[in-house]
Amino acid sequence: MKRFRLFLRNTFIAGIFTVLPIVITYFFLNFVFVKFSDFLIPYLKVLVRYLPTDIKVPVSYLRIISFVLMVLIIFFVGLFTRNYSGKKFLSPLDKAMRNIPFVKTIYTSTKQIIEAFQTSKGANFKKVVLIEYPRRGIFSVGFVTKDTSKFFNDIIDEECYNIFIPTTPNPTSGFILIVPKKDVIELDMTVEEGIKFVISAGLVTPDVLKLKDGDI
Repeated sequence: MKRFRLFLRNTFIAGIFTVLPIVITYFFLNFVFVKFSDFLIPYLKVLVRYLPTDIKVPVSYLRIISFVLMVLIIFFVGLFTRNYSGKKFLSPLDKAMRNIPFVKTIYTSTKQIIEAFQTSKGANFKKVVLIEYPRRGIFSVGFVTKDTSKFFNDIIDEECYNIFIPTTPNPTSGFILIVPKKDVIELDMTVEEGIKFVISAGLVTPDVLKLKDGDI
């Protein structure tokens, strides 16, 4: 009987772990769609009033139009901010948001989270490595940003790497270390896998990721 109860419990937990990511994804996408589609509806209703009285626009249509318009607006904002003039235009707004009490806490925290996802693309990192840090016998996962400049290599009298040691779960902050190449262990994992390992506080390991890929 005990073995049967254990079987039921483990099976139920396995079901939860299987269903939970799907449910969370559904509610997240539903939340995004509802918020995006509701945002412009009041303005669209005003425009609808100017249409001929015999033309009726269902609310469901307004939601779809509002969602599409929001996606287009975000796309053109991204297009604008990618060039120099757009960055210069938004710079004063960014500085203002960082100086408003309470607002700056929410604003900077949100930017850090977004930057963490942008960093996960690995654009700034070359490879994932293991080094003995903060002391011998204890290892930390780091990311090679580049080969150390001749200035530091000459001082240390070694060929070195510039290695970024990120904090968990926010990999946008951390430490930059200059480590001799002979003391660096290169890992057989992608930068994206390394970032996932850091963000998950070590829960998502490369072997788990490879196992999931092999199960698909």
